[in-house]
Amino acid sequence: MDNLPILRKNSYLDILIKDNCIFANLAYTDLSENKTYILSDKTDLTPLKFRLDDIVFTKSFWFEYFNSLEEVFDWDIVDRVWKDIFKLKEFESEGVGVSGIRVVVDDNQPFFRNIYLSLKEFSKDISLRMLDDRYMEVLFNSLLEELGYSDILWVDLDISHFSIYRARKEQEASSIFEKGSKDSFTSAKIDWSNEIGVIDFVKSSKLHAFLSVDSSSDEISDRWANFIAHNHKYIADTVIGDVLRAFTTLQLLSLKEANEDKLKAFGRGNCALFLSGNISTLLDQRALLLSLIDGLELEGIVDIFTDEYNKVLTFGKSLLQKEESQNIVVFKRDVLPTVSKLLVPEVPQKSHNKAIFSASLQSQEFEKQEIYGISPNLQIISLPTKYEKVIVQGKLLNGACFSHLTSNDIEFLSGKSKFLYKDIVIDARERPIVYGPSVYKNRIKMKSWGYGNKK
Repeated sequence: MDNLPILRKNSYLDILIKDNCIFANLAYTDLSENKTYILSDKTDLTPLKFRLDDIVFTKSFWFEYFNSLEEVFDWDIVDRVWKDIFKLKEFESEGVGVSGIRVVVDDNQPFFRNIYLSLKEFSKDISLRMLDDRYMEVLFNSLLEELGYSDILWVDLDISHFSIYRARKEQEASSIFEKGSKDSFTSAKIDWSNEIGVIDFVKSSKLHAFLSVDSSSDEISDRWANFIAHNHKYIADTVIGDVLRAFTTLQLLSLKEANEDKLKAFGRGNCALFLSGNISTLLDQRALLLSLIDGLELEGIVDIFTDEYNKVLTFGKSLLQKEESQNIVVFKRDVLPTVSKLLVPEVPQKSHNKAIFSASLQSQEFEKQEIYGISPNLQIISLPTKYEKVIVQGKLLNGACFSHLTSNDIEFLSGKSKFLYKDIVIDARERPIVYGPSVYKNRIKMKSWGYGNKK
């Protein structure tokens, strides 16, 4: 008897075009050998941003792109027999061929129509889809069930475009004696029509209220304008890093205030937050966390997934369909990024400089370890990820509490079979969080929060 379809070797290429980037994810599965993985690549289109309305996306462009992808992945994708006609090479074995190619184009991608039509004309072997609100709704309402969360927030952070999507289970009375739940989906967005507005926004007094680096207004404006105009893979300039943190915080806070009904009470249940977009990779982890927590006014307990290569957006549906997927069978360990467990309790003033959290790490593979969170730090504690299973059991101390949750105890399992937690983040700052009235005051506060520390 031949292998069942689910056990057959297979590979599939999924591509997402958004935020002026091409994200390519190639999945390979061989369950007979227990071998599955996803290869990822990101191609930045920012250098072409002034020419995207020209005839850039020609047959030559796409051939060059797939040729380059073959080299990066060391994988034969194109059937060379057809010469100037693009045909995918049918799957034969690991490194040779793919069973299909799907390209998803974000409807917010500049010159969406040009890109979409160019791909449609380029090859009939490519399956085309559009990433829009409906795509997100179907995906994330299904993820609620698959991942076991009651509330999921997707935060996409691009400098010119901020998007938040929320899928959650809402309680409703199904009868006098029973309560049921229904899935709801909402979205909130901020779009900058051009870079001039983003550059000028740095002059806003509201933004300056969040800054912690002392520099002249002219110098900040010049550096920010240069940063917006050019492509950056990382930030070495402390001024720009601080401005981007302040900019992100203020944008998220504006979205939260303008969409209070849509975004309220997140963190008061079994919640997950997915992050994507170039800002999520440009900011260091602590700055990014400060922007998220203070911008969205997070509370309670939240699992944070940073999806750098958009694997969930590309292979999320295959993950949900499992063996019924028409493309390829993929697994959580390959699709989901490692997780940060975020704890945001209410911390009383009397707990200043005291431990407000303690936990033990237990595994059959190492001796029991103890960890602590001290007020008023934003503390990032790395968790071991090389072991099969790690149990984390903890509790809040010295008056700290989750005011909207039924328990102050924390317990979760980290493992390769489901969610692999890379760290636990304890926000032990006293509420309310207040910025200003000066850069000097902000610098003192942020130093006490641990801002500037690597961990």
